[in-house]
Amino acid sequence: MVEFRGRRPGSGDGEDAVFGLEEVTGDDARFESPPYRVRRYRRAPGRHPVMVQEAVGPDAERRMRHHFDLFGALADFHGPHLPRQLAHVLAYDDTERPHRLLVDCRGTRLCDLDSPDLLHGPMLRTVVQDLFEALAGLHEPRLVHGRISPEHLWWDEAEGLQLAGLDGAVYATEPLPERPAGPWDGRGFRPGLPAAADQDVTSAALVAFWMATGETLPRGASHEHVHAQLGQGHEEWLQDLLRAAFPLGSAVSPPARELVRRLAEGGGPQLPFERPLAERAREREALARQEFRALRARQRTGAAGLRASRFVPAAVRRPGWWRRAAVRLGLIDLRPQAARGPVECPMCLSGLDWGTAERVVLDESRGGLVAESELPPVSGPARTAQLARTYVVCPGNDDVPRHELPYRYPTFDTEPLRIGLVGASTTGKSHLLAAMIDQARKSTVMGRYGLRVEALDPQRYHRYLSEVVTPFIDGRQELPATADRPELRYSTGLIVTDEHSGRSHSVVFFDVAGGRLERTGRESDFLNRLGALLCVVDPTRVPGLTARGGTLGRDPAFEHVRQRLRLQQGDPSVPFLPLPCALVVTKSDLLRFRGYREIDGWLHEKPDAEGDLATVERESEDVYAFLGARGGGDWLQLAGECQGSTLHLASATGTGPRDPGDQAAARRFDEALFRQHRVLRPLLALLAMKGVMTGPAADALLRGRGHGT
Repeated sequence: MVEFRGRRPGSGDGEDAVFGLEEVTGDDARFESPPYRVRRYRRAPGRHPVMVQEAVGPDAERRMRHHFDLFGALADFHGPHLPRQLAHVLAYDDTERPHRLLVDCRGTRLCDLDSPDLLHGPMLRTVVQDLFEALAGLHEPRLVHGRISPEHLWWDEAEGLQLAGLDGAVYATEPLPERPAGPWDGRGFRPGLPAAADQDVTSAALVAFWMATGETLPRGASHEHVHAQLGQGHEEWLQDLLRAAFPLGSAVSPPARELVRRLAEGGGPQLPFERPLAERAREREALARQEFRALRARQRTGAAGLRASRFVPAAVRRPGWWRRAAVRLGLIDLRPQAARGPVECPMCLSGLDWGTAERVVLDESRGGLVAESELPPVSGPARTAQLARTYVVCPGNDDVPRHELPYRYPTFDTEPLRIGLVGASTTGKSHLLAAMIDQARKSTVMGRYGLRVEALDPQRYHRYLSEVVTPFIDGRQELPATADRPELRYSTGLIVTDEHSGRSHSVVFFDVAGGRLERTGRESDFLNRLGALLCVVDPTRVPGLTARGGTLGRDPAFEHVRQRLRLQQGDPSVPFLPLPCALVVTKSDLLRFRGYREIDGWLHEKPDAEGDLATVERESEDVYAFLGARGGGDWLQLAGECQGSTLHLASATGTGPRDPGDQAAARRFDEALFRQHRVLRPLLALLAMKGVMTGPAADALLRGRGHGT
């Protein structure tokens, strides 16, 4: 924690103030913005992002003092109605060098974006309106910015657009500062010209055109040329704005406040680049929604057929009140009991007699795994602790080497649940699983639904945390692609206990290399006995969905897994595979602000997106319609063949990784944007469809279409 002491802006010299600041780390925590050095902080309490500018040299000190004085005049003029779209000066410190300015400014400069695509979508019109609101707030006390450009505009997803750079502003009729003309200056600009508000309006209109199109108009273009450019099919609100800002027959643009009024009229924001093709897209979306509802009707009918064929058990009933009360009072013993009968290994599918199979115990004092027969017998709490370190040895087969299974794996008198992640390499499976495990252990969401989560194998679980979860979540490191190793291991395992039913289930996750999912040998036999699928769709593989990639086409892992399950688990007389599927469009942060109306509301949900599982069915229909109408139909086939299916939007990172200067270093995610969003909903859906989670929330999720299996 550091302190910033300075004077607040306003009448006179301003009052002294002290601000507590928390340092921000990361690649962009410090940067140069000549003639200043800039450092990012978070203001305490509340951790609100702010910046501290340090003046470099006497000229920078003069400009900084000018900025402080101008903002004080703005604060006096507007009072409590000072526009939020102007980057607010909080305090100024000139007691020692370097002089410093504390500015309530956040987000990313538009000039630092690779393209303005990030702004596209329903919010674009609002972003442009923010720009003209800032100008109107400047022009009312007769100030002129004089340098409107993406360099002075900051955008934050939550706060909108802010205009900075007031150190070069002047009052109207004062000469414009010396600087070369740029692409954002209107026709006739030259240094020394008397400043006028319409010069800002012209520059802002040129920036708005770039925001919407990614293109810049030729410097000094005539009003007639601008109007000719607008005949290329741009959306109506942009055409109206630019025609007003560049009026034919006049060299003077209208006031910024008039353009704000024009942008605010007409109800909600319109989508950018609305074309006649949009109508065809809406028709495809409507057809996809019809297909989804038909699928749901078939799944409800098919559930009875599956149970009649004895391919799956009947839906788990909620236990009676007497059992629930006995569990809460501790009258029913939920400790692991010895498994009865043969147990199928989840990795090689060998049958093991759990009572007589070879057992080993992890004993660090003896250097690792030791045969249980070599240890002295123990009882009571010591025996329970030893069982947590005990493994049953499975001999494996020619394709899967010898391995060990936690003793507790089959000992809860319930069927263990095996969840397989499906998707090609680099689709984000490992990131999604790591985010799920981290959220399941740290957040309060699981407890909210009556679920208690603990490690199935504490040793392997803690190794997974230290090698995968901690570097990813705490270190913000990009995880390497999952290696295609000859030995097969599940990634991690949990014990999930449901307080509503009093039952515990072992849940193991298989996150293997995408190439292994496509092979047909015995090394992939574990696919044949999966109990649930977690299918990951990378939107960059779907042509046209994002600005990145989209040329790879369909995911071969989906088709290979579908064919494998159809051969091994399918019944020709029943149309559905007897297992549930949660399909997740991950990296969904790439889909924001692109005008996808069917999913945009889910992408902008508040952080507590796991709070209402009753909305999963509506989300599933919207995601199905999104993929079905926009070229992602190939990814829907596997979900459409499973008896139970849900579809989700999630992001394990919230942003893409940044390339480090050192090519040998791991890529990291931006600290300010890194977050996990909606990652638990797919897991909760699978647990509900498998009967692991019961109670009102599971009933709400499953309502109207029955249990998956």
